[in-house]
Amino acid sequence: MENLQVQFKMRTGNAIAVDNFSLTVESGQCVGIVGESGCGKSTTGFAIMQLLAGNGFITDGRIVFDGTDLATLSEKDMQDVRGNKIALIPQDPLTSLNPTTKIGRQVGEGYKIHRGASDEEATKRVLEVLEMVEMPRPKERLNQYPFELSGGLRQRVMIAMGLVCAPSLLIADEPTTALDVTIQEQILDIFDSLRKELAMSVILITHDMGVIAGRTDNVVVMYAGRKAEENTTEKLFATMRHPYTQALLASVPSIDASKGATLRSIAGLPPDLSKEIMACRFAPRCQYATAKCHNEDPPATVDKDGSEYACFYPVNGPAGLDEVKVEIRERTVSTKEILRITSLTKEFPIRSGPLRRKTGKVHAVSGVSFAVYEGETFGLVGESGCGKTTTGRMIVGLEHPNSGEIIFEDRDVTSMKGRATRALQRDRQMMFQDPYSSLNPRMKVGDIIREPLAIQKVGTHQEQVQQVARLMTAVGLDPASAQRHPHEFSGGQRQRIGLARALALNPKLVVADEPVSALDVSIQAQILNLMKELQQDLGVSFVMVSHDLAVVNYMADRIGVMYLGEIVEVGDSESVFRRPAHPYTQGLLNAVPLPDPKEAKNRKGIKIEGELPSSANPPSGCRFRTRCPRAQEVCAEVAPPMQSFGPVHEAACYFPLVTPVSVGATKAVRKSTKKSTGEV
Repeated sequence: MENLQVQFKMRTGNAIAVDNFSLTVESGQCVGIVGESGCGKSTTGFAIMQLLAGNGFITDGRIVFDGTDLATLSEKDMQDVRGNKIALIPQDPLTSLNPTTKIGRQVGEGYKIHRGASDEEATKRVLEVLEMVEMPRPKERLNQYPFELSGGLRQRVMIAMGLVCAPSLLIADEPTTALDVTIQEQILDIFDSLRKELAMSVILITHDMGVIAGRTDNVVVMYAGRKAEENTTEKLFATMRHPYTQALLASVPSIDASKGATLRSIAGLPPDLSKEIMACRFAPRCQYATAKCHNEDPPATVDKDGSEYACFYPVNGPAGLDEVKVEIRERTVSTKEILRITSLTKEFPIRSGPLRRKTGKVHAVSGVSFAVYEGETFGLVGESGCGKTTTGRMIVGLEHPNSGEIIFEDRDVTSMKGRATRALQRDRQMMFQDPYSSLNPRMKVGDIIREPLAIQKVGTHQEQVQQVARLMTAVGLDPASAQRHPHEFSGGQRQRIGLARALALNPKLVVADEPVSALDVSIQAQILNLMKELQQDLGVSFVMVSHDLAVVNYMADRIGVMYLGEIVEVGDSESVFRRPAHPYTQGLLNAVPLPDPKEAKNRKGIKIEGELPSSANPPSGCRFRTRCPRAQEVCAEVAPPMQSFGPVHEAACYFPLVTPVSVGATKAVRKSTKKSTGEV
């Protein structure tokens, strides 16, 4: 790409989404493009494919692929390139796949169009690429629909569609956003192996600095449609020069981060690209900016080490601890329980046939027990489908358990109904994963936040409006924006609205379900810092449901690790993350992307392979045994009991990674199991 410019026609004028952007991708190379939402990453990928929206068009520059300028090709000529020589993997596989068409037909469609293959030849090729992307039981998938597959399997289908014609270039647009760390690692491993096997080039578009660090050869940092910095991956992370790159990396929560430190975030928002910008685009948000930055546009500069950047006052590498201002806030957690759940079980019926008869059941949550103390954050981690969200929904009363107890403030709320339930639900609120789909698009934001107050008849209308203004100020929103609708806010702002609504009734407990899973790292840091500040000020307890272990480590005082409906390890965050006892916990930790190229490439240890088993038919004994590298025969016979590994640290494993406080119980169970099964 040479001096590429992409514009979108708007009612208020043209917005320049990509401006004077140049990039070279060598054969077999993986180039990462990183930056916040709205910086032009995806637009660049769609411009290469000539798949811009109807109001978007290329106004300048060249896109030269294999000697041909794609920007000059007609739609008919471009159809021979698109999906054949260059393939795109869109961000969300569920919305990108046709819900009414079977997988085999969708994957094979491009092969039939571009290669003129018969149905039989297409099916053979589909099976080849499904095996190539490590799809479990590929023959079974041919006749399945997208909704029958998990998120990780749908992503494999999208990769297979991209590979079916063996393209020279693959553009992956946020291919692992909101996926579990284990599935994310598997998908990225597939990219690495295919790139080496097929000599295929990859453009990896993401906002995750950890993904960039471990998987790319070169990195381009984009900001407001422009290139802020470019270098080889190792050099960029070691000697980054642009303040924006430094700020992005500093915003990433780390497994080793101090729990008392405030995450560094980038204040403000990117500029409005529909207006002419004559100065440095990052200046309004840059801590090093001077009057020169606000009045002049910095030219591109190339260092002696090959780093290309656009900045008048470049930094020298990642921010050191002395450069990042942190705030240590002492927070005491009460020893009084606010919540205790005991042997909680939830099963969903499986119905089939024209009469919708019950043919089975999904074991979503199986005998889960833990406690939450006043003023603390309890983290609930695990892969998608392990029962985290269902557990959270039962805590706030959105689902009712089949058995077990939920004790909230010394009252059994398990089966409570009617007005008593409504009164107690004021103190238990939910912060939903997707703020856009959970906010009523027809209501104004002020009314959305005020709604719980109106339902519970708290105060007069004027007092409710005043409370809304206080809540919006507390979560960092302008009270004047209360008259706007949800679609008029950014993703981070919508998450703040969701938090304000959850706090409207001054609850004592908030279940936060993946509150930052799909946000940019800078916005994510703002939300996490805000939650900590509000917890300090209001004394609210959080149950943090997440698959992002770095986020949970930063937020949580204690952690419960769930696998296929069961708690397999629980303890204080220091013990669970520094001395994990269960192999599953260690596997999750090893799958966390590290924002350090050298550490990411040299990482060793337990690796979780394969997909999560079906919760409708979970494995016998230890449910993790089918994916555990330490499993033995005894693991298939009897579920392992919880063992103590410290004052508040327990795990259920026959072959733990560290020595338990007392090993007698484990030996006795193993011995009795061997006798009953006839093992020698």
